[in-house]
Amino acid sequence: MSVKWMVLALLLVGLAAADPELVDPVSTRNSSVDNGTDIMVSNRLGCDMTVTLEFSEQKNVRSTPPFPYSMTIPGHSEVRMARVSGWDFRYNYFWNYGSLEARHDDRVIYSLPYGHGTSMKIMQGFHGAFSHTGDDEYAIDFSFEAGTPVLAAREGKVVSVEERFSKGGTEPYFRNRVNVVRIRHADGTIGEYDHFGLNDIAVEEGQRVKRGDLIGYSGNTGLTTGPHLHFCVYSAYDGHRRHSYPIRFAVAGHNQPEELLEGKTYTAP
Repeated sequence: MSVKWMVLALLLVGLAAADPELVDPVSTRNSSVDNGTDIMVSNRLGCDMTVTLEFSEQKNVRSTPPFPYSMTIPGHSEVRMARVSGWDFRYNYFWNYGSLEARHDDRVIYSLPYGHGTSMKIMQGFHGAFSHTGDDEYAIDFSFEAGTPVLAAREGKVVSVEERFSKGGTEPYFRNRVNVVRIRHADGTIGEYDHFGLNDIAVEEGQRVKRGDLIGYSGNTGLTTGPHLHFCVYSAYDGHRRHSYPIRFAVAGHNQPEELLEGKTYTAP
């Protein structure tokens, strides 16, 4: 085989093995009205999405409401988010998972996301140096091996499922290429479970789950140094940032709910 055809064959193999491209959950379109423009925003997911609109260029225009402006777009809906009077403008939009209105109920005690009598080590806890900063400052990484059953830590409604990806790694390319389940709780917060294997998610959007229900099997997709379960509970600040919450768990052998500490091992009651 010539060098030319060898290179082409390698490229084709690489493309065949590549994971799908990312698709934004939010999109906008402009609708002309008298003396201006309505900005329509669509959310293709079942999960609440918070969007922020900001002018990048403007001249003799006025927005209602004034920019920057943030709004939560309900799942599977299109809404008129703003009206701009005048024509000489450009804008950017930014999106984030979760609702502006959600407030965590701190009375809730979470269940460990694995079966009775099972023990797991905390690979990375709150404020973990590798990746638990900023939006994820109160995330927890459990030491799940690939194929370990993942159970719901709190009851709620499945509002988003992503299971198109097959690979993981530490490069920025993998940051959002992760198989994930998002569950909305009664207080409006989102519980996010990350790094499922390809085709290893056992629930679907719209399904209601109770704590302890099987939601899938852990894997090694997305931004990861190895198989594990990443779990975080959050709401949105705006389209740029989200607010994660410190949460507590029921643990075997402990009379009081526990904040899980990095490096420690905990058994499900």
